[in-house]
Amino acid sequence: MPDDTPLTPGPFDGPSAFAERLRETIRVAGGRAWPTLWLCDAGFTDWPIGEAGVIDALQAWAGSARRLRLVMQDDRLLRARHPRFVAWRQRWDHIIDCRLCAASDAADLPSALWTPGWTVERHDPARSRGSSSDSPAAVASLRQRLDDVFARGRPGFPASILGL
Repeated sequence: MPDDTPLTPGPFDGPSAFAERLRETIRVAGGRAWPTLWLCDAGFTDWPIGEAGVIDALQAWAGSARRLRLVMQDDRLLRARHPRFVAWRQRWDHIIDCRLCAASDAADLPSALWTPGWTVERHDPARSRGSSSDSPAAVASLRQRLDDVFARGRPGFPASILGL
């Protein structure tokens, strides 16, 4: 049965409002059967992706025919800040594609969550100001920008790090 839980559209202002929009979107992702989620940020340091509730929601969403794409500048920050997410990523390696962007591409890197029917994007990451929308134009525009930065990125954030 599809999830008809309403998502909050429009502008948001501040880190807690941004984090709540992300939590809300990830919570309904499984019920809406969105096949793909994109998470994009320089380092995900202030995202709630390491919280137990968010991991539970990602777990509920994940499964066959699902794909998570991550785009970031540096995975060291994510690894240090979100160990629960790193552990979840290891279990779901087969549905996750990660790209790291060069420092020169960092200015073009959105701070956003994309789904086929919904976006949450910070237009001013320093102040955590942005908006969320189900507008087809917003969804298509963000997807095009994410495709561009993903294509320029190199594989990164491996499920495991082998060493000597």
